[in-house]
Amino acid sequence: MKRLIAVDGLDGCGKDSHASAIRRLLEERGEEVVLMTHPSTRIIGRLSKRFLQQTGTVPRFLATVFFTLDVLASVSRYKRQRHGTVIFVRYLLGAAYLPPRLARRGYIFFRKLLPFPDLPLFIDIQPEKAIRRIDERDHRREMFETLSKLREIRLVTLRIVDDDWRVVDNTEDGDGPFMVTERIVLESLRL
Repeated sequence: MKRLIAVDGLDGCGKDSHASAIRRLLEERGEEVVLMTHPSTRIIGRLSKRFLQQTGTVPRFLATVFFTLDVLASVSRYKRQRHGTVIFVRYLLGAAYLPPRLARRGYIFFRKLLPFPDLPLFIDIQPEKAIRRIDERDHRREMFETLSKLREIRLVTLRIVDDDWRVVDNTEDGDGPFMVTERIVLESLRL
């Protein structure tokens, strides 16, 4: 059996931490798991990341193009996979980073084009908490890693997310949100 899990959310929401927790949970149950993060370390992912660290319309456009190509490369790999679970960190809700007037249409387009996850998870967070977590990292800020952008993108994302998505509030520190994620994974995948 093959399945796809998507872990999506704002910058600083804890996507990687939740995806890693899901991976451990499934591997403890003997499952084969592949974790694919976007932007990836492939050349197209590195280009996307480089443009995300700039500002302006052209870098935003190029970051979007390379991010999309990066996700499509991962989808191609997923389609070749015969069994096991593939976890995508950043997937369909990346459409929320498009200009707000295009975000919903972009989401619908990519949702029709790409395989929809067996378990789509949206890791929600209050933007004020996300920006504090971003500030604790040792990395160069990206164009969307400002409080005003996080607020805007969160509102857009909440309008995009539909009933198919499972939402985990990761605003609070501690194990609580991870316990919610574990329960959702176990229930949704009937483990």
